Amino acid sequence: MSGLPDEFGPRVRVSTVENLAPGAQEQIQALGFTSHGLVIRRGDRVVFKAADHGVRIEDVRAAVRRELAGRPAS
Repeated sequence: MSGLPDEFGPRVRVSTVENLAPGAQEQIQALGFTSHGLVIRRGDRVVFKAADHGVRIEDVRAAVRRELAGRPAS
């Protein structure tokens, strides 16, 4: 995932949240994850999420392309 900004440009930023960080467990549960996952946000809005080991890079790339193009989620 760390290569996405190189692939898509400076509009894409990647950050991680350690599961032991304050508030992380609440975020994990609120997003419906068992232990971890990936979230793509546009501002405060979640536009894509994949839980735990269900993350597929092809889906992530498609979601990033869709958001960069300004198209609504299908």
